[in-house]
Amino acid sequence: FQKVDGVKHINPFLHFFSQNLCFILPQFLYQFFCGFSQQPLYDAAYLTMYNICFTSLPILAYSLLEQHINIDTLTSDPRLYMKISGNAMLQLGPFLYWTFLAAFEGTVFFFGTYFLFQTTSLDENGKVYGNWTFGTIVFTVLVFTVTLKLALDTRFWTWINHFVIWGSLAFYVFFSFFWGGIIWPFLKQQRMYFVFAQMLSSVSIWLAIILLIFISLSPEMLLIVLKSVRRRSARNPNLELPMLLSYKHIDSGYR
Repeated sequence: FQKVDGVKHINPFLHFFSQNLCFILPQFLYQFFCGFSQQPLYDAAYLTMYNICFTSLPILAYSLLEQHINIDTLTSDPRLYMKISGNAMLQLGPFLYWTFLAAFEGTVFFFGTYFLFQTTSLDENGKVYGNWTFGTIVFTVLVFTVTLKLALDTRFWTWINHFVIWGSLAFYVFFSFFWGGIIWPFLKQQRMYFVFAQMLSSVSIWLAIILLIFISLSPEMLLIVLKSVRRRSARNPNLELPMLLSYKHIDSGYR
């Protein structure tokens, strides 16, 4: 079933490209606000584990298990295979679409947190937060957004998908508490000590994280709603050809 394989193989590539663009864009933007000092926005542990531990398993499970369109629908309508010929999903249109979304998300991550930090104090005790708290907020919004974006794109849910998606988010939170909750003897600088726990003690930061995640995912959610409305208004939604950019508006056949 070439149609299934095409989505399973190409969509993970597009997600991987997107999540790395919105990962590095805030670091690029940060250089304009740190005197071009090459100061990193993210802690070294986060830089190392982003693709290895925090975001890898959801994409792997998606590439192995996803069935974007019901197999019965595929076998009953051969026209569905037409749109994937000639690497249609890797042409300029889809590339610009995913690039724009990733650039939008990365900009929201950085400048949303930047404007939040314009307030002199984010804590009720009057204490101010520093560079590592700033970077941790950006990174937290990043990890949750790219993972939830993949969840929105998943049509065929299994217990494995649930385990790796929600487990990856839980592991990130656990690791952040663990990494910042111990004074590590092999580190010369304890720059992340208690940063994550202190960050989550602020109601303002909780609200900011939720708001930034929602804003970042709003184009994706709006697109899903529009395609759902279009699918319902179609006379025969099961026979619609997939759109070039996202291939999401075909009735999947899963109820």
